[in-house]
Amino acid sequence: MNSSDELMQPVSAEELVELEDFLLSEKTSENAMTLDMVDGYLTAIVVGPTTPLPDDWMPYIWGMDDDKAPEFDSDEEARRLTLIILRYMNTIAGALIDNPDAYLPLFDRCTYANQEDEDLAVESWAYAFAMGIELTREEWKPLFDDDEASGLLLPIFILGKIGEEWDDIAKEELDEWRDAVVEAVAGIYEFWLSDRFGDGE
Repeated sequence: MNSSDELMQPVSAEELVELEDFLLSEKTSENAMTLDMVDGYLTAIVVGPTTPLPDDWMPYIWGMDDDKAPEFDSDEEARRLTLIILRYMNTIAGALIDNPDAYLPLFDRCTYANQEDEDLAVESWAYAFAMGIELTREEWKPLFDDDEASGLLLPIFILGKIGEEWDDIAKEELDEWRDAVVEAVAGIYEFWLSDRFGDGE
């Protein structure tokens, strides 16, 4: 199997558990992402206007913004976990290409021990999506400047508590914003497709 074929292989649940265990271990910085964060972060990269190089976005997954590199047991472990992340990103991209409206964030594909854990997963996903935007914020400017399209970001910013004005929103209202995430992601994806390729007319 060549490297291109390898990158397109679907990620198994067992591989995601392996990645999550590593991210939560003492081998990584305390700032390393959770799996929910990885999902939101990679989704923002996939649906965005441009795709930054892995060297630009991968360090934030490991929490290397505090200069603590992950402590892999071997080069093979480093390669395997890095490949899982790249394949996961391609899996998200494939799902959006197949049917943007059928995309589901990780928090809608998992079960949680309690409501508190689930709420934290949603907030973490949305916060990390915003982190993904920051990687190429200047390129996102056309969406921010579009009065209609910019509203697609509202569910994500509210759920991720990006800004103090969202701190006191009632739980019932947060649930409504959560339900809007799927449509928001699909809308953002389609906005940039239109921006790149036109409307086909």
